[in-house]
Amino acid sequence: MIGLAVAMDVVAVLCLCWSLLGVLRPAAVPGGGDGGRSVAVALIGVSLILLSVPLWSLP
Repeated sequence: MIGLAVAMDVVAVLCLCWSLLGVLRPAAVPGGGDGGRSVAVALIGVSLILLSVPLWSLP
């Protein structure tokens, strides 16, 4: 189960980095925004981290 937890954490970190890049990158259309896409990806990353926490305690 440790392998699954590590894989989930790696995917979560990638999601958080992707959302950070979406926030820092200027929009192609001024004032167009991203429609909440970066927030959605950040929430997926956080949820993956929270889901992997119980897996770390399994043998």
